[in-house]
Amino acid sequence: MYLVALAVGIAFAMLLYFKNKKQHYGKPLTMVFFALRTLMGSVVTMLLFNPYIRQKVSVVEQPTLVLAHDNSASVVLSKDSLFYKESYPTQIAAFEESLNNNFQVDEYLFGQEVRDGNKLDFTDQLTDISSMLQSVERNYYKRNVGAVLLFSDGIYNRGFEPSLLTERFAFPIHTVVLGDTMSYPDLFVKDVHYNKKVSLGSTFPVRVVVGAIDCSGKKAELTLSEDGRLVARQEIEVGSNRFSKEIDFMLDADRKGVRQIEIEVKGLEEEFQLLNNQKRIFVEVQDQQYKVLCLADAPHPDLGALKSVLNDDCEMDFVFGRDALPDLSSYQLLVMHQTPSRRTDVGALISQLEKNKKLPVLYVVGNATDVEEMSKLQQAIDIHRGVTNTMLDVKASYNTSFGTFTVSDKLREQVGKYPPLALPHLEVNPLLAHDDLLMQDVLGIKSGLPLLTFVKGDRKMAFLFGTNVWRWRLYNYYQDHNSMVFDELFSKTLKYLLLSADDGSAIFAKEEYYSNEPVVINAELRNPSNELVTEPDLSIQIINKKTGETYDYVFSKRDHDYELNAGILPEGIYTYKATAEIGEKKIGMNGSFSVVSLGIEAQQLTADIDRMRSIAAATNGNCYTVDQLPKLLEELKADTRITSVEHHETRFEDLIHSKWLLFVLIGLAAVEWILRKMFGTY
Repeated sequence: MYLVALAVGIAFAMLLYFKNKKQHYGKPLTMVFFALRTLMGSVVTMLLFNPYIRQKVSVVEQPTLVLAHDNSASVVLSKDSLFYKESYPTQIAAFEESLNNNFQVDEYLFGQEVRDGNKLDFTDQLTDISSMLQSVERNYYKRNVGAVLLFSDGIYNRGFEPSLLTERFAFPIHTVVLGDTMSYPDLFVKDVHYNKKVSLGSTFPVRVVVGAIDCSGKKAELTLSEDGRLVARQEIEVGSNRFSKEIDFMLDADRKGVRQIEIEVKGLEEEFQLLNNQKRIFVEVQDQQYKVLCLADAPHPDLGALKSVLNDDCEMDFVFGRDALPDLSSYQLLVMHQTPSRRTDVGALISQLEKNKKLPVLYVVGNATDVEEMSKLQQAIDIHRGVTNTMLDVKASYNTSFGTFTVSDKLREQVGKYPPLALPHLEVNPLLAHDDLLMQDVLGIKSGLPLLTFVKGDRKMAFLFGTNVWRWRLYNYYQDHNSMVFDELFSKTLKYLLLSADDGSAIFAKEEYYSNEPVVINAELRNPSNELVTEPDLSIQIINKKTGETYDYVFSKRDHDYELNAGILPEGIYTYKATAEIGEKKIGMNGSFSVVSLGIEAQQLTADIDRMRSIAAATNGNCYTVDQLPKLLEELKADTRITSVEHHETRFEDLIHSKWLLFVLIGLAAVEWILRKMFGTY
């Protein structure tokens, strides 16, 4: 590059000063002009190659302190509740001010979720310490963190054991123990397992988990009541100071409607806290359920994963291989997992589908699927085996133009990280209009073929190309310690297929809301051309099925859909009906949800000082109490580990962006022009 630039510069100068006979300079002056023009021409030519320069830069990063504070309700449910409500906020504010005067501090609150800020109100009804530590690890990777200050009572009821994460941290975690470290006798209802919806005439189980602390040798009584009437009771003998027992009850669903059942373990005289002795549940007795038939080539883990997302008002039956096909008219949805296969009676299946033209179908295409026979069952997608008889590892990629229903931001972000599905090499040719939710990604290459797509014609259909979605559920649980994203993806898929409305409009509400969170509902309206619209007003009436109380709202309009924030609603089971008018067409959408009390924070009120000490010791930190905050501040100031760090970086910068080079070129041109002017050329 440099030789070429120099050659161009020399050639340019020779044309002007040696080949041009009109120029009459002495030899010394000609050589000066030649050198100036050669240098200027070479530099300009070199810039055309867009060279870059390498620079070594030193960057000094100041240390950061991360202050993470527990905002959960368990802190103010102990005997020290008055202190934490009145005096403690002033004390922690003064401590934070002193920290900010000496360090760069990032402050967070955690409980149900991790968020920025320092405004304590102790209202979170869940505590997830592990999520807070993971957030610090993720956000401060390779950052200069001086220390993490973890303020908590050490009690967690979501996530996993936080001390398992501490070995990953390269900086100390100093813990400050909140709450009451004294242990008091306590009986409590730890958990209740039950079906939220049951069929009329059935017998349904209720499993109650009773716990006790420091009550060894005591006797307790557990009762179940409905409308003040005793339904069941059982005496419990507490056999240890750390006691837990599961007790099963069988109740009769003998009448339709909502049943409110009060569960209580009678408190002891020496108990300080009785908030955790009671729990209320709501069970809706129905005389109708959705029925789903799963027609599968063989038993598969995918079937269990799909069944796990069905509501209590859905019943799934299974038919495998050559088993006789039942009457499809009694089902509201057909799931075909790797069917039709070689063992499927395709003739009988075609006949049944012809009789039930509106029955929605979810096709899960895998290696056992006979794709040639599958093309006879539907005319939405033409599928053939590929030229190679190989299996592909196909990952999912979210399609941003998908519009059949809305999905959460977390689903959009996470689905691309899921393990690959197993899919044979296929040739796929959609024949009808379709909406792709997920696209196929093979070895990092987006193929443009659908992975999960929806087709709406005379029959609602969805196609999932690939098996082993059970791995997605496990991955979701490994990442978040719950399967909410997986459940959202497939519950919305199945719900969309189950909905009988032909207009494509849909309403999305959670099945269950906690009593401390607002009820947020989203909805979509579609015109006869199946386009999303937001011009019509969308109204909704929400009814408490127990009390009969009604709530009327109007949805807020957004760019492409509607949203309603109904605020905090009392505990109970609710039904809703949303209505709108598009032209002369009236649209109605129905559904239900429940609002449940969340008393998890009251189950354990003794601060776990051992856990807080363990977290600190594993990271070479120290454990403090609230009255030792001045000591913590002084030790932070004296800690030699909290210091600035100098990083050496190598940077590459395009030479053409260097301002000094512009002045060099202007200087060369100016000197040549002045000299030529002086000697009479210009």
